[in-house]
Amino acid sequence: MQVAVIISNELGWPALQALAAQGAVAGVAVPRCAPLDATEQLAEQAATLGLPVVRLARPQLAPELAAWLRELQPAAVLVFTLPWRIPAALLAVPPLGFLNFHLAALPGYRGPEPLFWQLRNGEPAGAVTVHRMDADFDTGPVLLAEPVPIGPADTHGLHRARLALQAAPVALRLLASLRGEGPPLTPVPQDEARARYWPRPALADVSVRWTEPAAAIERLVRAANPWNRGALTTLRGQPLRLLSVLPHPNAATGPVPPGTVLHADAAAGIWVACGQREALRLDMVALEEGYFTGAQLLQLGVGIGEVLN
Repeated sequence: MQVAVIISNELGWPALQALAAQGAVAGVAVPRCAPLDATEQLAEQAATLGLPVVRLARPQLAPELAAWLRELQPAAVLVFTLPWRIPAALLAVPPLGFLNFHLAALPGYRGPEPLFWQLRNGEPAGAVTVHRMDADFDTGPVLLAEPVPIGPADTHGLHRARLALQAAPVALRLLASLRGEGPPLTPVPQDEARARYWPRPALADVSVRWTEPAAAIERLVRAANPWNRGALTTLRGQPLRLLSVLPHPNAATGPVPPGTVLHADAAAGIWVACGQREALRLDMVALEEGYFTGAQLLQLGVGIGEVLN
């Protein structure tokens, strides 16, 4: 028994390698989607595994997918982060259907960028969730769900890497079950009462609100690193992206407005007032000129009383 794989970014690469090593992959499809250079590289990498690779274009998705399925006759199609909706008429063509690897917990974290929201919301764990695809995004019964802890210092990039690595053993467990070599999987319908769809983060979602507590801003910073090149604020009217900060819950900042620089020296670093009389230290930031430590901002003349917006 063989499966086909649709893959659009490097998150699915460890799983594809693991499946290919088992001789389980009949072919690979890579969509032509942004960033094109990354998907081109992914197609080339898949070819190095000795797998036939096709490229999919969105305008011709239905006929191209139908032709691909007729040629390969896979038992199932495993999908890793396809940005487009599979035409409903094709979902039942493979005998075991289209099985999507959603790298977040379902049904609570549906949507195109759940990693950001799980980190932003302070969840203790994400998940690698395999569900059978149906006509809607991220719905359909769940076959496997493997929790992946979110560490207290995990950034979007670190958690993303952990999810990619965990997807490989999950894919092998799925394969063993589909082949009848492992425990059978019982599809579990998603509980719509607990379901929530999270949209792609907008500008307001990745922008720092200095009135928030320090811990909430720190979660935002980790959630936006490196996915959005950091959480966005402004310094002297110019964009300043925060990549690493350290909260201080007992700063006792008094009547100072949130966003105001409280300390700015080589010993203490740069501390900024937040909501609830808290503060945080700027450890790593990005400007148009490059990446800098918080202490290096002192060389730009950032001082006490300056305000970030």
